[in-house]
Amino acid sequence: MAVTIYDVAKEAGVSIATVSKALNDSYTIPDQTKAAIREIADRLGYRPNARAKNFARQASGTVLFITDFYQNIAFENPHMFEIISGIATYLDGKDYSLTLKPLTKQAAPLYIRDIIQQRQADALIIHAFVLSPELAAILSRVDFPYLVIGKPGFRCNICWIDVNHEQAGQIAANYLLDKGYRRMAFITGQENDALSQSRLRGINQVMSEEELSVEVVCNESPYALDDEALYGLLMRRPRPEVLLCSNNHLALHCLQYIRRIGLKVPQDIALLTFDNYPFSMLTDPAITAVEVDMHDMGVNAARFVLQRIRKPNLQTQSYCTSPCILEREST
Repeated sequence: MAVTIYDVAKEAGVSIATVSKALNDSYTIPDQTKAAIREIADRLGYRPNARAKNFARQASGTVLFITDFYQNIAFENPHMFEIISGIATYLDGKDYSLTLKPLTKQAAPLYIRDIIQQRQADALIIHAFVLSPELAAILSRVDFPYLVIGKPGFRCNICWIDVNHEQAGQIAANYLLDKGYRRMAFITGQENDALSQSRLRGINQVMSEEELSVEVVCNESPYALDDEALYGLLMRRPRPEVLLCSNNHLALHCLQYIRRIGLKVPQDIALLTFDNYPFSMLTDPAITAVEVDMHDMGVNAARFVLQRIRKPNLQTQSYCTSPCILEREST
């Protein structure tokens, strides 16, 4: 005969309500009691029915992840799927399912308002790519579990988590200074790109402490650099000792152009990129990268929204997941 919740309660010496709350990770049950009940449930082989659990907590058992899944997103933003993987992994361990919903920034406010009003999901995780002032105004007024992944580019009072890109810039600059590099050039796409500007602020903070500066080379495209500007940078005397590229696409372009004009990496000029994906570990030489564990960010996002289901007043505006250096042959 299958083990029931009554068997677990009897073995633990508690009520079935306490067992149910413990297995649903209720904040009203002490952690020590939760651990003891879970140990007994595992030992007896008790497996609660997911549908019954959802009915008991009056929930759908679903968390919705919302962003604009436009064509080529896997190429332009491979980190998106690491985030989704982290979210799905954590939710699966808590008997929740993840549903992906593609929305444009223009369509997001009305659709999300309807989801919240009709309670079609238990919580929302929203990528900042679709965030707008209109959507932020809706989120700031509702009593519904949600989290935005990515710091908003405008002032608002909503819950978000993000990577500390300024810290990533500091880590990159400190690493290169420790390696003996002094003449640095930061290669970025559009001048108004918020992520690149955050990294540049971190680089400048470290460089200014050493009474040094970093040259900035911008381009209209985030994926390629004007060859004429790159040629002028590399052919002048003295040339930069290292190029810091704001993404893998620019780093690959720089590496290919450096080879084309007969220079070598790192003998003639070193190369560092932000983010490990999608190219840095595949090139020859492999490119040193400032990496962030985006899978861990997904786990943190899922953990927060489930906590917020239990504690509706929970708020956050924070950075999580510290960047690290993946040293390779290019430096």
